[in-house]
Amino acid sequence: MQHGAMPAGRQGFTLMELLIVVAIMLILATVGFSNFIFSLKKSHDARRKSDLATIVRGLEAFATDRGDYPNDDGAGKMKACDYIDTGLDYCDFGDPMAAFFQGALVTYLAKMPNDPVNGQTYYYEKTNAGYKLFAALENTADPNYLEVAASCGDVNCNYTVSQAGVE
Repeated sequence: MQHGAMPAGRQGFTLMELLIVVAIMLILATVGFSNFIFSLKKSHDARRKSDLATIVRGLEAFATDRGDYPNDDGAGKMKACDYIDTGLDYCDFGDPMAAFFQGALVTYLAKMPNDPVNGQTYYYEKTNAGYKLFAALENTADPNYLEVAASCGDVNCNYTVSQAGVE
């Protein structure tokens, strides 16, 4: 017998054996990848919920100082920023939420959170009862998933928080 040669009668794997192994590997890769994508979506959604809770804290501090929640611009921005004492202006998500109050610059949020996915944004709306904050969740099975009319950038919003809590 030569060194490295196959035993008599065996010539390697058959085509059928190779196809079965490749098929099993593809199935495992597909399951693993889909689980990864689902986990990524849930991670994004957890961050969105945390971000809105952070914004709520800033809104509550603003309302404590000023007696009311900020107005909105009809396009999802809040009128809660004034960096040079010239009057309130609209804040962009990602910027600080800070405004002059009684002669001093008060920082309500060092940085208003941004949606973790490019092309998506949070949406703010002042209501008669207070406010609503909107986000677009990726996990449609989330128990708080609810389609709403507001636009969160490239997608429709489907998660709402108000001064009364999650809606």
